Amino acid sequence: MDGILHEFAKLYQGSAAGRKGASRDFTIDYETFLRRAGRADGDEREMAERELAAAASRSEGMLVIDRQPRTGMPTLLRLSRTGGEEWLFREIGRTSPSECRQQLAAFFSAYQSTDVPEQWRSSWAEWLAQMSDKALSGETIQPFTRGGGDVNHALMHALAGVLNWRGPSLIRYASTAICGDSKQLQQLESRLRVALQSITGNDSLEAFGIYRKPRLITFHGPLQLELDGGIIEFAPFPAAVTLSELNFVSSSHLATSARLCLTVENEDTFHELAATNPGVLLILTSYPGSGVLRLIGMLPDDLPFHHFGDSDPAGSDILRDLREKTGRTIAPLLIEGAPSPRHAQQPLGDQDIRIIERLLAMPEQADLHPRLSAILDAGSKGSFEQEAVPIDEVWKALGFA
Repeated sequence: MDGILHEFAKLYQGSAAGRKGASRDFTIDYETFLRRAGRADGDEREMAERELAAAASRSEGMLVIDRQPRTGMPTLLRLSRTGGEEWLFREIGRTSPSECRQQLAAFFSAYQSTDVPEQWRSSWAEWLAQMSDKALSGETIQPFTRGGGDVNHALMHALAGVLNWRGPSLIRYASTAICGDSKQLQQLESRLRVALQSITGNDSLEAFGIYRKPRLITFHGPLQLELDGGIIEFAPFPAAVTLSELNFVSSSHLATSARLCLTVENEDTFHELAATNPGVLLILTSYPGSGVLRLIGMLPDDLPFHHFGDSDPAGSDILRDLREKTGRTIAPLLIEGAPSPRHAQQPLGDQDIRIIERLLAMPEQADLHPRLSAILDAGSKGSFEQEAVPIDEVWKALGFA
């Protein structure tokens, strides 16, 4: 069992004075301390009191046992704000909290000379200075930890590696190159995202060319992809095309002769539309992933967009998500739905109602409100699946009758 001063040091280290530095003497009720240290009774109490008295005697005023003037009974343990912490941790042979804070601040400062891309140098230096200040003041240093040691060094090394990465690469390949371990980036990913957000404003490894696995994009119609090696024309393809998003690199260029783009939620409906496509650019998507967002972001700004999805609350929420993440004006297509036969009615669930209420509170989704209000009033989704809409009606609604 550690001596009584070790127990006192543990309590001090977990206190506000230990975490942030003492602005006044650190005190604790004498009896409370003995109870918390497990030394309140019997021989252990007697030994603890002897140790405390001896320590106070040799501390030259750094540790004081306050006593009642009349009875002489101990009431408080008092550690001096000036020099008390240094004395206590020297007595037990451990690094003091103040020294730990200084070492942690120096850890962050030491990375100021790390080479990072020019676009991040200013924010990198500013972030490190902020982290150093937080370390000294005892504030949270998330995603790092106090006493993290090797883990903190590994995280900082990985962070610099991600900022300097030149992808695209899959995460295990990048992890081996950066960390010497194929799994370490995945293990550190949640922490890396916190730091990346603070430094760059983007918390995704994909933004730096590191992918968990390539996202696939399925599309059909008149699309030209211009790469360094030439132009690929997809219009002649009779069936849908699926490509990795890694084919749509920043140096590539997209063009289309389509007069509009139609995003489609359901895969079966998408392929039926592709079979009779009159020249529309079709993109398969529900809630959009990074690949779909990249493709849409590369299309001309003046290209009109429509979305054909289910007319239930979830379908409307997908359209809301597409609008928000792409920043595009996307018109809903054929969202009116129809009543279901009584035997086939699907009542609204709690999640459906939450989605409707959230969307009804969003003025920017006002064009969806009539349908959502009707669903809410009916208490049923109605005939909402887009497969129920004949393909000819889709083309007619888009002006291709």
